[in-house]
Amino acid sequence: MDAGGAVKGAAEQGLRLLDKVTEFRFALALLSVAVALDVALAWIAKRNVLNMDWSTLDAGGMAKLGIAVVAYVFWMAALSPLVRAVLEYVLMLLGNTRLGRALSSVVEPEHETAERRYFWGRVRVNDAKLRALKDKDTFWIAQVEKAEAKVREEWNEMAALASLSFSVAGLMLTDWWTSEYSIAGEISAWLGGYGGRMESIATLGTLACVVVIAFPWLYRVRAHHPSDAWMDHPELAKECLDDIEAIRRNARL
Repeated sequence: MDAGGAVKGAAEQGLRLLDKVTEFRFALALLSVAVALDVALAWIAKRNVLNMDWSTLDAGGMAKLGIAVVAYVFWMAALSPLVRAVLEYVLMLLGNTRLGRALSSVVEPEHETAERRYFWGRVRVNDAKLRALKDKDTFWIAQVEKAEAKVREEWNEMAALASLSFSVAGLMLTDWWTSEYSIAGEISAWLGGYGGRMESIATLGTLACVVVIAFPWLYRVRAHHPSDAWMDHPELAKECLDDIEAIRRNARL
């Protein structure tokens, strides 16, 4: 596949990804309600969503359920964003340490990523914007504006998904840790009854599920800011590749 085909394929995958993001957000929203209800029932009636007998819920239980609804809204709207911001700040501090920089460099060196994208005919949006403004090229100014709008849309979608995934992961951990009557608690207790390594397997399985749900947030923490977004610009990409080759030739002299 040539560079143009690779870029076109990447653009189509990006559009499909946005559709999947929307579907995943809806699924996570439903999951958050289900997990929150499971936590509330374990606290109120020592039951879960699978074995709850709603006819036994009295006025006191309904009042507690109302409190649980308020707690759920408070977690999703206020407490979860606060906890997430604190964790992201701590991770940012760790990323600025020598160990954090070493781990980031192991994933993929920045110059290798940039050179590969130049080969595909892509450049940073900021670089394309500076060139378009310098040349007063109306065509590329319009292309840059479209690229910036697309980047903002994608970033906002991923930010909303990351926030929701963090909130749901927190609810899942609460469901697992706080009560033996929840679904996660009953599964862990049931597997633990077999002895041996089953309890450890149940714990690892639960943690794996939490990591899968939290993956959009983990990915966004690692992802670059929109200022590092890229767009198609074959002419400028070729100039960047030529500059890299010139630097390499001079280094060998």
